[in-house]
Parts: sequence; C-alpha cells; structure tokens
Amino acid sequence: MLITPSLLHVKTRTGGDRRDDAVVLRSGQGADRPVIDGLTADAVLARLDAPVLRQGAEVTEWQCARDDHTAMAEAGEWNDVLEALRFADQDRTMASGGRRVASLISEGVRAGLTRALARQAWPAARAELARFEAVVEMHPEDYSAAHLLAQAHIDIGCAMQEAATRDQLKRDLSVESAAHFEAAEDLLTIFDPIEEFSPLLAGTRYLLVRGIEDGRDLCRDWFEDWCDLDPFDADVHATHAVHMLPEWFGTLGGFEREARRAAQMTQETTGKAAYAVFHMAAAKALGGMVPTLDIELFVDALADYQDATGCQHRANVAASLLTSMVRDYALAGPAAAWQLTKARAALSDVLWNRVKEIHLDCWTDGADGIAFAFGQVFGPALKRGARIVRWGEGLGTRIPRN
Repeated sequence: MLITPSLLHVKTRTGGDRRDDAVVLRSGQGADRPVIDGLTADAVLARLDAPVLRQGAEVTEWQCARDDHTAMAEAGEWNDVLEALRFADQDRTMASGGRRVASLISEGVRAGLTRALARQAWPAARAELARFEAVVEMHPEDYSAAHLLAQAHIDIGCAMQEAATRDQLKRDLSVESAAHFEAAEDLLTIFDPIEEFSPLLAGTRYLLVRGIEDGRDLCRDWFEDWCDLDPFDADVHATHAVHMLPEWFGTLGGFEREARRAAQMTQETTGKAAYAVFHMAAAKALGGMVPTLDIELFVDALADYQDATGCQHRANVAASLLTSMVRDYALAGPAAAWQLTKARAALSDVLWNRVKEIHLDCWTDGADGIAFAFGQVFGPALKRGARIVRWGEGLGTRIPRN
C-alpha cells in the first residue's frame, strides 16, 4: 500500500473493512459470583444486545497497514516504502483511533526485526539490521531510510539492555547495546528533525535517551521538539510519560508537574488530553494509577482524549480504565469515597454517551470487567429485567415487552 496525496486513509489488500463475527461474552473467574443483587456476571452479560467484537476496527486497520508495508519491504519495494513513509510523516496522516500512519509503516517494515528480538535471536536481528544498512547505502540522502536504520539500532539496543538485566552474558550484551545506541546517535546527527519537519525523526531521536549518557538532560528538550512537530499525537506524551517515572529520570511529584506541563503545551490543540495520556501510560507501566492523580482533572482530560478522535477504540479504552479505577476505589473503602463517586460518574458518562460497541481487546479484565462496569452503571435497571441496547450515541437500557 502506497500512501499518496489522494489516499489519505488507510485502505489495504488485507481487509480494512473486515469485522469480526459476533462474540458471545462469558465470564472467567467468579462466573457464579453475583455482580449485582440476584445477577451473576454471566447473567449480566447475557443481557447485552449491542455489538461485541474481539478486536475493534481501528486495531484491525493498524495491523493491515503494518502487514502491507511488511510485504512491500520483503518484496524489496524500497522506493515505494520510503515515499510512503515520507509522505505519511510530512502530512501527519492519521489512521482511525489516532495512530500515526508513518509509525505504523515503520513498525511494519521492521516486523522481521521485532520478531527476532522477541526471541532474543541476536544473529537474526543483526541480519535484519544489515537490510536497513543496505537501504541507507542506496538512499543516503533520504531521512526516512536513516530513520529505519537508526530505529533498528535503538530496537536492538533496548532489547539487549533488557536482556542484560537477567543474562549471564550481561557484559557482552551491555557493550553491544551501547554500540547500537552510539550508531543510532551518529545517524541522527546527520538529519535534524526540525529542519526536516519530521515527527518521525523526532520520535526516533527521543528514544536515544534510553541509552546515551546525557539522556536525562536531553529528554525534556527532545520531548518539546517532538511535541511541537506533532502535538496531536498521543504517542508523544505516552512515551515521555514513562521516562518521567522514578524507574527512569523522574519522581512521582515531578511526574505530576510534567503531566500538567504537557497538557498546558497542547491546550490549544487537544485540550487537557495530554494529562490523561500521561497517567494512562504510567498506569500501564506501574500496574495502577499514580497516587498524585488529580481525579477531577483526569476525568476532564479523558473526555478530551476521546473527543480528539471520537472513535470506539478510545471509548472502550476509557471505559476499561474507569472500570478498574471504580473497582480499586471501592476496595479502598471510605478514604476513597469521593474519588469513587467521580470515577463512577465518568464511567456512566462513557457508557451512556460514547460506547456504541464493545471491543473486547481494549478491556484489561475482559468479560469480567465488562460485567462489573454494566453492574455499576445499569444495575438498578438490570434488576428490573432490562436489557442493554444501543441508545443514541452510547448504550442504554430497555425493558422488554412481554
């Protein structure tokens, strides 16, 4: 698939309009445990009459874009690959669900390397790297070729960093990892992201912070450059958020300040959404919400995050996250009563006004989380025999006629 000015939306040979067959939801653990008075999780799920997909259309579209460009790279269609990559980058082309097409193309082209690194098959990874070295030799003036090679070096460097923490060959892996980061840095000094007007390059350069000596000092400046080039891209904020946690370069107090600063930087484009993205990325990394979270600001920011695309993917992600928060605040008892009220109200708003179909892949706790959410929001109506149906812009309840 070649992205051209007349093809701004991803269309693929592999089924961009394909939808999964209907999924029947079944609870996992605690299937017999009541969700609300008199109703088990399976009984609640059986009341759902809205569409349920194993994987949403947005995620399917992302994978189709990757697959198309994996095939193009494997076929050696490098002129077309690089042209597609440059155009999508310069145009800031967005796929459904908010993902940047340039990033999807790059991920697809590097799919073989990703598979090799997942297996820690270092010889296979080096062979994939040699492919990108050859592409740069053929296209020395093309920043998109330099991006692919630099990103490949960083991918390998990060994988070796992680492996070195538990591998008996720790020293050898650490030395080679450092060499890959150095090679990537050398490449990225040739092409300046600002001069090239390239968020793709800015994002690759930003990832150098994981393996160079002055990464701590550079990460905020490089984040600002990346954000200035593409303030609409949530991946910019999610990536930086992880590096602002104590495990990398930050503190919990500093994380909160950085999240608010990011929202301020992008206020004119995506409202407060960056604040939500920061905390969502942190929750994924830590397994729970950061204790400095401002629940009122977060709820407003989460609405802006969904408004930015209006898609079902983000609506389902938000509903899943709020469900986990409601459960955690309920378990915390009276000390979290106020937070529980805010999170439950936000979950109700998302289900009533945004979620029109269930994307099972977005729900962290799967069918059990969905049943819990329905019990929290639609519980009184369900106890009266109501069913959950599509209603306006979201879901609602209907009492069946006898």
